[in-house]
Amino acid sequence: MLKKKTEECIALTDKIMTEHYRGNDDLLHTYIGENCLWIGSCDSEYYAGRTKILEVLDEWLGDLPLITLFSKSFECVTQDRNSCTIVGQYVGATDESSGEIFSDKQRVTFCWKEQKEGLRIEHMHISNPLKNLQEEEVFPHAVGKYTRHYMQMLIEKEIESMGSICVRDKANISHKILIGEIIYLEAFNKETVIHTTHGDIYAKLQMAMVETIISDEQPELVVRVHKSFCASRYYIESICRYELRLYGGHTIPVSRSGYPKIKEQLRLKEAYYDRGNDE
Repeated sequence: MLKKKTEECIALTDKIMTEHYRGNDDLLHTYIGENCLWIGSCDSEYYAGRTKILEVLDEWLGDLPLITLFSKSFECVTQDRNSCTIVGQYVGATDESSGEIFSDKQRVTFCWKEQKEGLRIEHMHISNPLKNLQEEEVFPHAVGKYTRHYMQMLIEKEIESMGSICVRDKANISHKILIGEIIYLEAFNKETVIHTTHGDIYAKLQMAMVETIISDEQPELVVRVHKSFCASRYYIESICRYELRLYGGHTIPVSRSGYPKIKEQLRLKEAYYDRGNDE
């Protein structure tokens, strides 16, 4: 097989697997040969013939969460005049929107053959280490959902362990706020807007006082980055020229005069997207 053809087989193998885990098997349908054999890691994963394979794929698609592949590597290991063998490995991770957390490494082998109608897959071997499959499961949903639940529980415990503060708003109503849920503080006249993961709370306190109350419970957690803004280290994502980006899409200004010191204090490397000018 010509080098150009083997390179095409490598690219197709990559694309087929990538699209399969994004819920699209159109390309795979196109290239499966009539006598293709698909072998997987489970006892039941032995499917012969195009018709059977397509039937199984259609059943699977509704059960697989959306998965993104990364650290991909594919290569041709053997070839002759009309065929080649492509092997590959990659890491797959479920999308956050799937409601599950799962990541694992997978290895694949595709045997391609050039026929009259074009390239066709004659054999697929997917060495799938997705263990802990329950009976009749295509994907370890139980493990993924449990992992997500467990990680969420750990996060909640960590947030609770950080303590809380109590403040009063304009209506003199008291609010108990978990420190771990505070994203940033914003000075507003002689009051403070406390931006949290659950919404904003107006406190009848100057920002310096709120900053002090938090620091009494969690020293060095809150960082003054501007005369009107303090950020929680817990939610800092990156620093750009004269602005700080926080998880959740929040952006707050950083003091121009104090920028170098703040960047060093936060131990963050400067990001190069949306940089402002240096004036």
